[in-house]
Amino acid sequence: MKLHVALGVSSGDVAAFVGAGGKSGAILAVSGGLTQEGMKVLVAPTTKMLSSEADGLGPLVTSEDPGDLRAKAERALSTATAVVVGSGMLSKNRIGGVDPEWVGDLAGLADVVLVEADGSRRRPIKGTADHEPAIPDVATLVVAVGNVHALGTPVDEVHVHRPTIFSDLTGIGQGQSITPRAFAIALSQGSLARVPKRARTAALITGVEPGRTMSDAAVITRELWRLGVKNVVLASLSTESPARVWIP
Repeated sequence: MKLHVALGVSSGDVAAFVGAGGKSGAILAVSGGLTQEGMKVLVAPTTKMLSSEADGLGPLVTSEDPGDLRAKAERALSTATAVVVGSGMLSKNRIGGVDPEWVGDLAGLADVVLVEADGSRRRPIKGTADHEPAIPDVATLVVAVGNVHALGTPVDEVHVHRPTIFSDLTGIGQGQSITPRAFAIALSQGSLARVPKRARTAALITGVEPGRTMSDAAVITRELWRLGVKNVVLASLSTESPARVWIP
């Protein structure tokens, strides 16, 4: 099964990816699946994005003016199936995100808009600060991402982005091991705490392979269900091979 099908992404959606541990890989897989079906995709990060991540998606256009950015994106989409937009280059390797309020105007240019709406400094899981995530009001789907390999690791700076916030939310102290319940709380009550009223929600557990991690992901899934997140998808995302996807 393709990842976009499992998550329920279809034409007209503005899908925002939040959390940690695989947002960029998920966007790449979803974009690829949609373009294979003949759809046009616009990738609009509202947080910083690495230029290497954009390179794998499509041509990049940037502007600090929303009208100019829209015009550039429209021209790029006339020849490309997927285009990445940004506010400008923050450095040689980093692209500035767009204002979440711009996304509504950009949405009409493509069949689907994919928004990387959260930062995690490449950690497998995170604590969500009060100002996060940067979800556009027009989002129709919000996907909370976490990597199964966070399970059992200690709550510290190495394994968790914003570990103090993670501890405050989940009740797991600094240095203690992350439990399935804490993992699920971080997604359901952290990443998905401020979702637009009309938006659907889903949880995506990455890093899953048949065997131990599949069993671990199944336990996390049950906790997510108990917390009210009913749409849960498991995936193995790799740039070396097609995404593998399971629905528990």
